[in-house]
Amino acid sequence: MIAVRPLPPRAVVVGKGRLGRALAECLGHAGSPPAVFAGREGRAHPGEIVLAARKAGPDVFLLLAVRDDALAGLAGALAEVAAGLPAGAVALHHSGAHDTEVLAPLAGTGLATGSCHPLQTFTGSPGDAARFPGITFAIDGSGPGLAAARSLALALGGRPIVVTSGHRPLYHLAASLGANGLTGLVAASRDALVGAGLAPEDALEALAPLLRSALEEALRLGPEASLTGPVARGDEATLERHRRTLLAWDARRVALLEALLREQRRLVPLGPGGAEC
Repeated sequence: MIAVRPLPPRAVVVGKGRLGRALAECLGHAGSPPAVFAGREGRAHPGEIVLAARKAGPDVFLLLAVRDDALAGLAGALAEVAAGLPAGAVALHHSGAHDTEVLAPLAGTGLATGSCHPLQTFTGSPGDAARFPGITFAIDGSGPGLAAARSLALALGGRPIVVTSGHRPLYHLAASLGANGLTGLVAASRDALVGAGLAPEDALEALAPLLRSALEEALRLGPEASLTGPVARGDEATLERHRRTLLAWDARRVALLEALLREQRRLVPLGPGGAEC
């Protein structure tokens, strides 16, 4: 069944960070430019947000795209003026770490609430608004809040998947491991090449084809089937040389190497194996 992409909602975006700007720009391109307010609740009076919501009309979406540590305070401040919101208003947050409980003060006023987290990175570049189509959105909520989260994800061109509060910590861990962990590995590989004599920019250029191929194959075939290198071959002599080299170059990173080797060894029995890896 093909999901129909709904019209973008009338929205008020609270947050001028990377995600807030990307949301506003994407909705604007779709023909529904929202009002936008600064990120931390102290920089925009809750009454001003309510006024913008009233101007937008009924069924407006309040998109709370603020830092995780500002979300609870913002929800509490908005709850104090929630009676002034138009009929059918919905509040959605975009945090990956928080579940919908962080919006409990708003829910307590009778406002529909939910969460709609884009599983994507945003860099603050002009192309961020184009990063929404095709991505997964972790949504949650109940009744109208969940329906609103699903509608927003589809309107942005994404794929909504329900991730309930009990699974939210593991979901956020997965996102952080994949995105931030990958960035850390790129840094470690770059630094090793710099240690081997390459300039930093040359090191990244040299790594780019290798890392792109490895990532594409892991996503296409699965990590078990795409694993190559000395662990897949059972080449302990090479692994020991790597350890000695790392100890001599930067012993602080030995723990990183050993953790990655353990994860690769876990994959080996699950994959096709082979001696020519």
